[in-house]
Amino acid sequence: MSDRPSPNTRSVDGAEPLEWIRFLARANSRVRILEHLSEAETATQRDLRTQLDASRTTIARSLQSLEDRHWVERNDGAYRLTRIGAIITDEFSGMLETVQRVAELAEFLRWFPADESTPDFLRLRDAEITSSSDGDPYAPARKQTKILRTADRLRILLPSVDLEGTKTITEETAEHALEAETILSPGLESTFESDEFSPYIREMLESGRSTLFVSERDPPFYLGLADDGRVQIGVEDGEGFPRSLLETTDEDVRTWAEGVYRTYREGARRKPLADFD
Repeated sequence: MSDRPSPNTRSVDGAEPLEWIRFLARANSRVRILEHLSEAETATQRDLRTQLDASRTTIARSLQSLEDRHWVERNDGAYRLTRIGAIITDEFSGMLETVQRVAELAEFLRWFPADESTPDFLRLRDAEITSSSDGDPYAPARKQTKILRTADRLRILLPSVDLEGTKTITEETAEHALEAETILSPGLESTFESDEFSPYIREMLESGRSTLFVSERDPPFYLGLADDGRVQIGVEDGEGFPRSLLETTDEDVRTWAEGVYRTYREGARRKPLADFD
């Protein structure tokens, strides 16, 4: 077996790369100084104390430690990034941005059934994530309902249903001219025909602005396609409880979502008004 160190742990100037990361992660002041110098190019200690709202001691110690690593240099009392410091700052900032995106998407990615055709959600810049929490467990459901009130035309792929959401879409189609096409999971057909749901479904279909289809198979997530370019993707846990909702206008996600919806629509059968008499 080779005794050579892994590239991930090989020492650089006497320090392991992971130690460089730990060095930055242990002190937010170091990261903030590097980021400020990256934007301002040069700054004095006074500038840094003012801009970062930090004490003289914190700034002085952080600058000294960065100088010791040759990441910043001083000239006539002003500090600037060295070439190495500029590279480290850029790469570390990129890593922080990636970690932040993963943290925001964590609940969504946990429940989303990814495959090879799935869009790269981490690259999205306009994605709005709404996840459930102990303090607000129904936040994704409320966000999902909001699109019903703001879209003129909506196509929906529906894996699960609740009575309040059904009442909302009925109100919007019957009273506010929302045009809606809904594809149901096959397991929801009997629910829609029940005494609890059927009056609302009948009113919705009687408006002439709503059509209902039953899919051949269960969709793995909620999908909402609004006419204004918005796409909503909702995921739920094994109990059918909404966990997270992603909303975006990204064109690549839209193209993917259109393809998913088209696949389910092609194999679906229309549910007639007569089934709710």
